[in-house]
Amino acid sequence: MNYLEALTTNFYNFVPVFIRVSTILFFLPYLGSRAVPLAFRFFFTMAVSLAILDYVPKREENFLLSLFDALLFGIAIGLMVRIVISAVEMASQWISFQIGFLVANVFNPQFGEIMGPLTVFYEMFTIALFFSLDLHLSLVELMVKSFEFPYNLSFAGNMIQFSYIMFPFALKLAAPVLLVQVLMNIGLGFLSRIMPQANVFFVGFPLLIATGIAMLWLSTPIFTMVLAKFLLKLKDALFALLR
Repeated sequence: MNYLEALTTNFYNFVPVFIRVSTILFFLPYLGSRAVPLAFRFFFTMAVSLAILDYVPKREENFLLSLFDALLFGIAIGLMVRIVISAVEMASQWISFQIGFLVANVFNPQFGEIMGPLTVFYEMFTIALFFSLDLHLSLVELMVKSFEFPYNLSFAGNMIQFSYIMFPFALKLAAPVLLVQVLMNIGLGFLSRIMPQANVFFVGFPLLIATGIAMLWLSTPIFTMVLAKFLLKLKDALFALLR
C-alpha cells in the first residue's frame, strides 16, 4: 500500500481520523506522556491513522463538522480511559497514606508531578493488565466503529454516568489494605491508652509498614480481579457510546 498516495488522495478523510486518534492517545498513560518525544507521538499517531484509514467508512459531509465530531468523540473516549487510571492513582494514594509511603514520593515524568512509589507501580500494573486483556485491540476497533456513529451528543450521558463509579472503584481497590490499617491504628490507640509510657510511634510506624506490605501482597489477587472486571466494564462502556 502506498501510504503517501493514500494520504494525498484521501486527505479530507484522513484529517478527522488523525484528530480522533491523536486525541485518544493524548489521554492514554505513557503514550500521551510529556516524557515521550513529540516526534514519536506524531508519527505513531499517523501510522495508526493510516492503518485504519481503509476501514473507516467514507461519508459525504461537512468537513468542519467532521473535525468537530472527531475531536469531541476522541475526548470522550480518552476521558473514559483516563478515569480508570485516575481511580487506580487515587486508590494507591490512599494506600500510601495509610502505610506511610508518602514520605518516599518520587517524580512521575508522565505528568510532571510528585507521586508515591505505589502509584507508579500500580499504573504500570494497570497498563500491563490492559494489554494482557487485549483491550488495546478493542480500542482500535472502537476508533474504526466510532465513525459510523451519528453526529449528536447522546454519548455525553454515558460518559458522565461512567465517571460516577470512579470513587467507589478506587475504594474497592484500596479496601483490603485500608481496613487492616484502620484496625491497626485502632489497636495502637488502645495500646497508647493502656500503656501511656510506651512509645507507640516508635513501635507503630514499622508495624504499619510491615502489615501494609503484607496486605499488599495478600490482596494482589483481589486487586487484579477487581481491576480486570472494571477494565472489561470499561470496554462495554466504550462500545455503549456507539449505541
